[in-house]
Amino acid sequence: MGAIKDIVDLAKDLEASVKDRRDMETIHKIQSLAFSLQSQHADIIERDVGLMQENADLKRQLVESQVEDIRVHHCMEFRKGKRTGDVWMPFCPKCHMPAADSFWYGKSAAVCSARCGWYVLINIKLDTIAKQVGI
Repeated sequence: MGAIKDIVDLAKDLEASVKDRRDMETIHKIQSLAFSLQSQHADIIERDVGLMQENADLKRQLVESQVEDIRVHHCMEFRKGKRTGDVWMPFCPKCHMPAADSFWYGKSAAVCSARCGWYVLINIKLDTIAKQVGI
């Protein structure tokens, strides 16, 4: 905004020393355009502030929508929130993807659904452990 003020100030200085009517009209046009530019600049700043507030609101809503309760039980993360339908579900503590029931060398295990390599041997089903977590 400083450049626009400088233009207005220079036009005022020129106006004081102008003797020709056409030069005066040109200076008045410059001043008019500078004031118009200043008004447009203020409108843009106001719009930008509104967009930044809207963006902050959207970020806050996104964070709120992703809030989950997290508990660690039997070497697994259990999460409960909107994405799990408000029920406790097992997740891999390494990559935070859902865990699934499986068998590992003939024993019950929980394994990462993304196959990151994480697993834990368990002797009961995951849904039973999830019910214990919700107690």
